[in-house]
Amino acid sequence: MHFSATGIPALLLQLGFIVVFAAPVWIAARVVGARHPSLLRSIGALVLGVILAFLSLLLAGPWALLLAPLSFLVAFSRVLGTSFGGAVVVALIVIAGYAAMLHFLGPGIPVIDQGIAV
Repeated sequence: MHFSATGIPALLLQLGFIVVFAAPVWIAARVVGARHPSLLRSIGALVLGVILAFLSLLLAGPWALLLAPLSFLVAFSRVLGTSFGGAVVVALIVIAGYAAMLHFLGPGIPVIDQGIAV
């Protein structure tokens, strides 16, 4: 099956993915008691985390595997207004939320088994 979207439908699909991935961050920020727990700030924290992780990849090379989680913790603490410990709790809640989404919604990528049957 092949799916292709262009124009406005593609933009709406992309916005939907952004909101779905930012929702656990928003919920976690509300649970932790962040100063700025909004959906737009959650989207901003994710975007900033990705930018910082990319920059760490460019600057640190293989060490970026250690710096990428730190990038997201810094983004969560600065954009959402939490302490560093609160950012760690936000990250743990977000990881649990993503795991639940993966469990209930599935991976979204069809797997084709081309193994040999005897």
